[in-house]
Amino acid sequence: MMREEGAVVGLPLYILITVVVAAVALAAILSFMVTSGPSINSWVIKINGQQTKVIKAQTQQDGTAKWTGDVNITVYDQNGHPLPNVKVVLDGCGVVEAGQTDSQGNVSIHLTGVTLPSGVQEDEIQVKMQYPGLIGQQTKTDTITVIRA
Repeated sequence: MMREEGAVVGLPLYILITVVVAAVALAAILSFMVTSGPSINSWVIKINGQQTKVIKAQTQQDGTAKWTGDVNITVYDQNGHPLPNVKVVLDGCGVVEAGQTDSQGNVSIHLTGVTLPSGVQEDEIQVKMQYPGLIGQQTKTDTITVIRA
């Protein structure tokens, strides 16, 4: 006949083993999810159709320098495939605009009013790319230089 004390005494050991096995399994699943999904790896920036990261703003009569045009960005994953659904934010030189990449990894953002104040020769627009990922959000950054032409 089985003694009840033995069953109760052994119960914490079974619970401990179950918790350890569950923790290892959860760690393996989370590791797979983090490493298996697509991630932002590279991107190409084009200003008015030319592959460059420099905007040449034209000096105005009031001493400021202004530029209006299109910034096109294509984002790629770690396998070189276009990455859709990447939020792209351009912030600086008097503008804040955002867009999201399409199924081909492309986003086109029209900027109006990029401005260098009088006396300023150069400044930057921050490019922030955010991808939701499987766990957590991935963020990559770059800059576009605005110079007085």
